[in-house]
Amino acid sequence: MLDPSNRPNEQALEHNLDVLRRTGLTVDYLPCNVNVGELLGREGTSERGSILSQALHEDCDYIIPSIGGYGASDLIRVLNWDLLESQNPKIVVGFSDISALQVALYTRLGWPALHGPVPGSRVWEEAPDIDLLLSMLSRGRPWINEIKLDSSIQADLVSGTLLGGCFSVLTNLIGTPYLPASLSGYILFFEDKNENAGRILRFWNQWLDSGLLNGVSAVVLGRFNNLHAGRDEVWLHERLLERTECPVFVSEDFGHDGPNIPIAIGAYAEISSNLLRWILD
Repeated sequence: MLDPSNRPNEQALEHNLDVLRRTGLTVDYLPCNVNVGELLGREGTSERGSILSQALHEDCDYIIPSIGGYGASDLIRVLNWDLLESQNPKIVVGFSDISALQVALYTRLGWPALHGPVPGSRVWEEAPDIDLLLSMLSRGRPWINEIKLDSSIQADLVSGTLLGGCFSVLTNLIGTPYLPASLSGYILFFEDKNENAGRILRFWNQWLDSGLLNGVSAVVLGRFNNLHAGRDEVWLHERLLERTECPVFVSEDFGHDGPNIPIAIGAYAEISSNLLRWILD
């Protein structure tokens, strides 16, 4: 457990770390030095980067950031990628800002990840998605799971490799070494919160115009909560469908607010009968 982005609520985190430990997991917490100053400043970035590097080189199976926020993309620029190639893969669990770290590790090293809730977030509570995540972590791989899709959208069987996370965060990886140059054959999944609806469409144009959606098997849209500019998710879904050639599906099963059913980056997935089923060996 570590703080690559924001600092969590300590009381809530301690309670939820106990929940993790009661599942039988051994949990070590590497907190960020509270005296380091501004987390997004030079000293704060150096401190956060050092802690992340230490965690990535530990003998562990999972790295679970306490919370999202801002700053994870600072850290992917300072990691020693050549040295990490010799390390055993670690599963990074998280969402929001953590998407940058998860997709960078997948792109550069082929490490899978779990998009799902984190213990320093208010999304973490006694709910089915938390129970599912704890069950996965405690028993280990292989993992098999599914999310429900909106039944109003129909398509033939679709398959591909899963990649996705927070839409605005991943948009900012376009053109960098931390996002695959081609996403042909992938099923992409996106969610976000507190974004302007027009800005989301501006982001989408960047994905389209960069060619990254060429050959994509499908896109699955999770929840886009608290859209600004007087628009709602239905309006956004309609505009995205209009602009996209591949099948586009909608799901209420994942997003910044609960439920946030775990989805594995790097997993093989199939979409049929209004379900996305994935497996990660």
